[in-house]
Amino acid sequence: MPAGEIRVQASDRADTVVELDASSSRDEVRQAIEEARIEIRPRGDGHVVIVDVRPRRRFGMLFDRGDITMRVSCPNDAAVEVSTASADVEIRGRLGALSAELASGDLRADELNGRVEVKSASGDVALDLIADDASVATASGDVYVREVHGETIVRTASGDIRVEEAADSITVQTASGDVRIGSATAGRVTVQSASGDQQVGIRRGSAVHLDVRTMSGDATSELEVRDERPAAGAPLVDLRATSMSGDIRVFRA
Repeated sequence: MPAGEIRVQASDRADTVVELDASSSRDEVRQAIEEARIEIRPRGDGHVVIVDVRPRRRFGMLFDRGDITMRVSCPNDAAVEVSTASADVEIRGRLGALSAELASGDLRADELNGRVEVKSASGDVALDLIADDASVATASGDVYVREVHGETIVRTASGDIRVEEAADSITVQTASGDVRIGSATAGRVTVQSASGDQQVGIRRGSAVHLDVRTMSGDATSELEVRDERPAAGAPLVDLRATSMSGDIRVFRA
């Protein structure tokens, strides 16, 4: 659906219900709902539900962001694929994999237990919990991830990136946006920026190898330095942070 609002709610149910509501009385909006394609097809051991609200004219020419609301109620752990130009997307409950392509719409999601792939131009992306690998790319939108357990790649041009907890390897790249990783537990942590500031927290109990470089910014580390080797079996963080003019701060989480 090119514009409007998309709401997905997962719960302990066996069926999937799709609702399309119009907040506008314009004939072209109601016609788009009447001509929407909603169908179900078998896929593997399950099914795929397709909802296609495609206007006859180009994006932005038929209806605006608030004209149509799509509500999808589905079983827990269902995979979600979303394609939209300017619709805001809200995903609630426990879902599986997520594949999303957006232009200017914002995306919010709760719990995702499958692989996550998100591409956005100017919309903001907020993901609460990711249990698998993830790839998130935006141009000017901000990215927020509360917790991720798989290998993760986050890229943005001018947007800010904030990851509260990273349990595995993570790569973060931005041009002018600021970066904050609240807590890294293990694996390789790679942070690259041009003018944005960087903050990386190392989880308490994890050993760390630092390779931190900035050309005209300040680099500081608040980690304790010890002569003894880390305890056997302690998780290791390999941090490689580089910046052109931004500041880099490493701290103990």
